[in-house]
This record gives sequence, C-alpha cells and structure tokens, in this order.
Amino acid sequence: MRPLGSDMRIAFDARWYNQSGVGTYIRQLLNAICAADSELQLYVFEEAGKPVPFCPAARLSRVAVRSSKLSLGSQYELRTLCRALHIDLFHSPFQYGVPLFLPCPLVITVHDLIPFLFRTRDWYKQLAAVPWVKLGCRVAALRTRHIITDSLNTAHDVEKILGVPATRITTVHLAASHDAFHSNGSQRETERLEQTYRVCPPYAVVGSAGCNWRTKNLDTAIEAVASASRALGRRIQLAIYGPRTAIENLKNPAVLSQVDVRYLGYMPVEDIGALLRNAELFLMTSLYEGFGLPILEAMSCACPVITSSGGSLAEVAGDGALIFDPKDSRGMSQAIALLLTNPEERERWRKRALARAADFSWRKAAEQTIAAYRQVLDPLAADSRAVTWQSAGMPEGRRSA
Repeated sequence: MRPLGSDMRIAFDARWYNQSGVGTYIRQLLNAICAADSELQLYVFEEAGKPVPFCPAARLSRVAVRSSKLSLGSQYELRTLCRALHIDLFHSPFQYGVPLFLPCPLVITVHDLIPFLFRTRDWYKQLAAVPWVKLGCRVAALRTRHIITDSLNTAHDVEKILGVPATRITTVHLAASHDAFHSNGSQRETERLEQTYRVCPPYAVVGSAGCNWRTKNLDTAIEAVASASRALGRRIQLAIYGPRTAIENLKNPAVLSQVDVRYLGYMPVEDIGALLRNAELFLMTSLYEGFGLPILEAMSCACPVITSSGGSLAEVAGDGALIFDPKDSRGMSQAIALLLTNPEERERWRKRALARAADFSWRKAAEQTIAAYRQVLDPLAADSRAVTWQSAGMPEGRRSA
C-alpha cells in the first residue's frame, strides 16, 4: 500500500461521459479534483477518440481505452492498464459495468437505485433487462472497496437494498456549475430567450424529464400548474426542457390545453441557466431522485423552487425551497399562485434559494472524494485527518469511523 504522504495514482473511468447527469458529474468532479490536490496523479481513462472536455492539469494523464465499456475485453484491458501504470485506486463514476478484476482497490459512485424501487420500462423490457441491471449492481457492491453516494438518502438505499455496511459508504453531495448557474442575469438573456425559444417573463419552468420518466411524475406538475391557471383566471406560460418522453406519456394529456406550454427540447447548459435566472419559479415533482441536481441549479440562479419530498430532494432543498408530497398537486398549485402574484414572497424565496445553494460546491465535493480515496488507501491516517477536519469545522459528508 502506498504511504499517504506519497503521490496517489488514481485512475478515473471517464468512459461514461455523455450529456446526461453522469456526464456533468464526471466533467465537474475531474476539474475540481485537478484543482484541489497536488499530491494526486490522475489518470483519466477515456474511450478512444472521445476525450472528455475539461481543463488540462499538470498532474493529469489521458489514457485511451479501446474495448467497448461492457465487453469482456474491457475487463482485461483495464486490468492490464492498471498494472502497467501502477494504479493505486480505480474510481468508477457509474454503478453499471464496473471493472471486476482489477489489481487495485475499486471505488464506485452510486447515483441512485431506481431500478430496485420503481418500474422504469415497458413490462417486456422490464422483464428482460432489469434483472441483469440489478445483478450487476449487487456484484459491483460486493467487489468494490468503497461506495460514494450523491446523497444520504441514496446511502440509506445502498445499505438497505445492497447490504453494504455504513463503514464502506461516503456521501458526497454534488454541486451546480457556477459558470452556467448563477444569479447575474442580463437584458440580453431575456432577449435571446424570446428570440430563440419564444419564452418571455413571466413564466414558470418544470424540471426536465430524463430517461427514468416514470419517476419524474410530470402529471402532478402539469396538473398543479393547470390548477393555478384556473385559480388565477389566466393560462400560465410554462417552459419545459429536456426529452419529450414524459410529455408524450401523460395520463391526462388534455390538461396541457389549460397551460401555455413552451416545449424547448434539449438546450445548451448556458441557456438553461438563463432560463432559470429569468423564471418566476421552478417546479420539480419527482417520486424519487438520487440527488436532484436541477433544483440546486435553479437555486443557484436565485429561482424560487417548488419541489417534492421524493428521494433526496428534501435533503438537497433544505430550507431553500417549498417542499410537498409528490402527489400533493393542490398544495403545489397554491404555492405556484402565491409566487406568481406576490413579489415579496417571490423575493423571499429567491434569497433562501441562493443561501441554500451556497452550501454546495464542486471543490467541497472534490475534497471529500479525495478523502474517501485516502481512507481506502490508508485508513488509519485518513481517520487522523478526519479529526483535524472536524476541529476546523470543515464539512466532510458521510464518513466512516
């Protein structure tokens, strides 16, 4: 085992990079890790020909992996590369398709356990695919030395469902990118939103419906906005960004006629930030989220947030958002009407959103992730550092003792 004072050789599996939440996690965490620790030598494993866009660093090396992610050849190639590079620890930022035969300790990030908790596909796909997904998660949990989760809620799920003891779990909260999600708006933003997307204030925004659209609970969100429209005697302009899957599968599509919907599809992240900065409110009604990054992005833009208590959403929202049961469309409707008609109340929730968002940062996430690496490689020294951190008042997520 390499001494704590020596350079740690960490391999980070960035082959899962894409335009989803996992891609955001990979890019932002890599940038923050490079900026946070001078003793760490980072090897970023990427798909050949598909480099991850992040800031270069002196102590960073890119390693091309030629085998496909889920192939047996990938298992052999990763093992060979880790041996050749003398890797001390391998971090997989996704719980599926993890390498199982490494010559070094494995750390994985578990973002959520939705397949264990909800039906996510049509029944025939559910029967064919989900048992293999669950098996992969269970095998990964057995093989890994340590698990990082995005939230305490997911950590509890990992303990309960996968049987992983708390001493092998660290919670590291995510953060919003301050490049795109901040409170400094401009007139040019509103002009661009109107010209490009036909959106102009006042309007509300609904959280994007991702691949697990069944858990996004978009029906409740649309019904809450429609109910507020009826109460106010006018159609509320509602901007929805992301894939169309959840909209196309609404149980009551007729309710859309009661709302002035602007479906925006996929948007550049900079435009999403502008959309949130100029909105009257942001609404996310998911039945479950492993973290719920969109509400943190909205709060970082000083946008008042109405959200559900599904999964980790209440944990992330804290006292910076209005929180309701996922099926309480009536309560959400009343909150929507209040924010749209009461400027003082809207300003109060803007301030509370910003204050809560300030509790999260990618630098903090990087420091806590590196602390988890150290805990795996040198548990006794890591525990002594934890005492120092506590005396300094530095938050450290959920650490084992």
